[in-house]
Amino acid sequence: MKLSEVETLVTVVIPAYNAEATIGTTLNSARGQSYRNLEIIVVVDGATDGTEAIARHHAQQDDRVSIVVTANCGLCPARNTGARAGSGAFIAPLDADDIWHCDKIQKQLDVFAAGGEDMGMVYTLFRRIDQWDYLIRDGAVTCWSGDVFCASLLYNCVGNGSSIMVRRRAFEQVGGYSMELNRVGCEDYLLQILVSHDWIVGVVPEYMTGYRYDHESMSRNHVRMALARLKMLDIVSQRHPDVPENVMHLAQSQARAELAIASARAGNIAKAVSEISGALRINASSTMAYSIYRLRDFAYRFIRTSGANVRRNKPPKFEDMDPKTHYGISYHPLRSRTMRRLLRQTTLPTKQC
Repeated sequence: MKLSEVETLVTVVIPAYNAEATIGTTLNSARGQSYRNLEIIVVVDGATDGTEAIARHHAQQDDRVSIVVTANCGLCPARNTGARAGSGAFIAPLDADDIWHCDKIQKQLDVFAAGGEDMGMVYTLFRRIDQWDYLIRDGAVTCWSGDVFCASLLYNCVGNGSSIMVRRRAFEQVGGYSMELNRVGCEDYLLQILVSHDWIVGVVPEYMTGYRYDHESMSRNHVRMALARLKMLDIVSQRHPDVPENVMHLAQSQARAELAIASARAGNIAKAVSEISGALRINASSTMAYSIYRLRDFAYRFIRTSGANVRRNKPPKFEDMDPKTHYGISYHPLRSRTMRRLLRQTTLPTKQC
């Protein structure tokens, strides 16, 4: 069964701050969706460059595009403003430097139709791309569906903010993006976790999202993101005290271990020692297991990056790739015995996709 294109309006929300280099490509990928019943809302968040002019040019060409101009408030209020400005039954966030495969929206709606009214969110796999849309590498292959709440506290199965589509009722139930994490980080991760608490989650097991890799982006500040993850867990525990204690302890020990690793990479050894000690006090076995998992992850990335560096041919562009095809070595978190062992303490089966 497919959701009727006549009846089902999808609200695409694009927050944009000084994104003139990429906003045109992003809008082209949204406007070029095979599913046509869209309202595309660009929230110009206090941009001081040509972002607004480019967005208005697209709006003149396509009446599905509308522009909302605000003072610079940050990512969370910009996304929430865009969502409130729309009326679609589903909300699809798209960052102003990311792109979509032309069938992304249609395939997510198909999963929603198959999942029924209890499905609150559907995500897709993603690929990392450079500033010219050439592939850098595939994102992790995580095809988790159903009740993923507890497991999501241990591992972000989505990995970016542009891969999801959320049922509006679920979005409104959790209050949208949390202002507590505005300009902090992990706001999209928190939204995913909060939705998965009361709703089931679906997945399109194909690479439908191009996630632009920027060395200066917030997600590249490892210490900041590790601190944001700890704050996120505090918010989850406050809003949902029913989280099993052992699962929360696992998540907190992992987050502090991640902060220790990030601090060590930044050269702050004293902070690293302090955080790893704190993580060990929360759950020693989980901390050691997670540290081993991350070391293996680093080794895997080094091998994959080294392979890309010696590859003679230029990598393909995102839009030229079959979304069902892996590019190079694919990373499956569940192939790690350490991660499977940790996830067995949640409700998620450790079956690979």
